[in-house]
Amino acid sequence: MDKQLLDLTNYASGQSDRWLFVCLLVIGLAAVFTLFRYFTGRLDVLQTRMDKQTEEFVEHLKTANSEMLSVIASARSVIERVERKLDTRPQ
Repeated sequence: MDKQLLDLTNYASGQSDRWLFVCLLVIGLAAVFTLFRYFTGRLDVLQTRMDKQTEEFVEHLKTANSEMLSVIASARSVIERVERKLDTRPQ
């Protein structure tokens, strides 16, 4: 085993730097591809979380708006009753 490793090391040391560059280029491209896939996966998870929060916030706004409209309607009816009572007073 040691002789095979030594022979392989001697063979690799005899190669030109061009093969080293090609090897580093391939390893670098593989690393970039892996990082790209990792971060796009994280981005998908983040997008899903943001969509969920947006849906929850929209539902909250719808509920709050309907409650506000009911309060405005009841306030309007109270104002109309007060105005009618004020108009029927003798002057």
